Amino acid sequence: MHEHLLELIELVRPYVDQYGYIILFFGVMLENASLPVPGETILIIASFYTHSHQGTGHLNLSYVIGLATIGCILGDNISFYLGRRLGRRFITQYGKYFLITPHRLNQVEHFFQRHGDKTIFLQRWITGVRVIGALVAGTTQMPWSRFLLFNCLGAVTWVTTISLLAYLFAVNLPILLKILSRSSWTFLGLLLAIGVIVYLKRRYAVDRPTPPV
Repeated sequence: MHEHLLELIELVRPYVDQYGYIILFFGVMLENASLPVPGETILIIASFYTHSHQGTGHLNLSYVIGLATIGCILGDNISFYLGRRLGRRFITQYGKYFLITPHRLNQVEHFFQRHGDKTIFLQRWITGVRVIGALVAGTTQMPWSRFLLFNCLGAVTWVTTISLLAYLFAVNLPILLKILSRSSWTFLGLLLAIGVIVYLKRRYAVDRPTPPV
């Protein structure tokens, strides 16, 4: 699989400048709109090209992060709208045409019951849940304002993390893909740990008494 990915990278290199941003935006958007499109892989490849300045094509990391974030948010809101308008019965009946099985739907609904609104933030880090999380949020009639809040937070965090990792791991992209496919939770845990450390350091700095002059 990794060999095929590297071959694909070399194959599309001449077209990156002209079509790279378009493929990135629609690839990420369609995956988040609950279609079976490899949005995460497209994001990783696009971020790889921000590091690769050899050959004929390369992209800008800031543009990649910005476009992918907008694509995530837009795709999720499309999925949320469809879930709310069509309902669970329609998804159960016709979801198989989009690789949404009843078993997967039940799993995501159970995840929603356990974690509530936080699911919209967490979904991006879990393969399978990311594709239909917003759809289920719509079927469960989650308030749109709450959905949008966690959706934007999750999109910014996920896209930025994946893009920076792909940029840093550009010299060994297959290793990154292997790690992401098996342990997305590891990166979420690492991100949360960094956030806690920063928070505690700031809290300590505020609470620490000022020495007398």
